[in-house]
Amino acid sequence: MAAQLAKWAVIDGTVVLHKDYGLRAQVPSGEIGVVDRADIADGPVDLAAWPAVVSVATVVGAGSAGSQLRRSTRPIHLEC
Repeated sequence: MAAQLAKWAVIDGTVVLHKDYGLRAQVPSGEIGVVDRADIADGPVDLAAWPAVVSVATVVGAGSAGSQLRRSTRPIHLEC
């Protein structure tokens, strides 16, 4: 298994799924993590403005919640 994306590491990922709670994004190592709807943008964003499935989005590793890998696409997090 590939090494887990380090917290605060920035990388391009592919949006693979939209769910009510947010996005699922896959990074080149094959890991799929969750981008919570609160971490898609710096402010509220409508579902229609979420990155499209199969689009590439810059993501940052945001650690994990149990076994669930967390990601963020918030510009403020990408600047860290």
